[in-house]
Amino acid sequence: MRRGMALLGGLLSLAATVLLPFHLGGGLGTLIAVGFFGGGLALAIASLSLAGRLHVPAAIVWALLGAAGFAVAGAGLVGDVVERPFVDAEIAAVVALAVWWAAVWRGLRGRTKLAGFSLLCAACAAGAIVGQFVWEPPAGAVPVRFAYVLWGPWGLWLGALRKRSSS
Repeated sequence: MRRGMALLGGLLSLAATVLLPFHLGGGLGTLIAVGFFGGGLALAIASLSLAGRLHVPAAIVWALLGAAGFAVAGAGLVGDVVERPFVDAEIAAVVALAVWWAAVWRGLRGRTKLAGFSLLCAACAAGAIVGQFVWEPPAGAVPVRFAYVLWGPWGLWLGALRKRSSS
């Protein structure tokens, strides 16, 4: 079931990412937001599962932080679509995910390729956070949301890792 959650989260997030260009014309915003929200919830569950495999002190604390990041960030997109944005919470959620991915790297480094990928995700999330503060986006744009496109590949890779390790 945990592997299934990672794959489900990855697939929902990947589908939402693929649909992003259609939102530029003003359509499909709700579907995209719900896709990311559902993907975020599934990835939150998968993250908590992964914490048990990490050999890092307080891994469950980092996993809870990451799980909250997925859930809050996904909810932020839904909030934006229904005209109740909470961008500061989304920024905090992406920070939480960057920290979680760094913790995964620390716990898995040298043992699996997921460690390197999690470090790449942490770096890209940090880049999106920096972009939020240094870029002057057009009205309504939230640069930190670029980090959400990492969710699909992360979930698929995590699901594939869980499959290989359970075989």
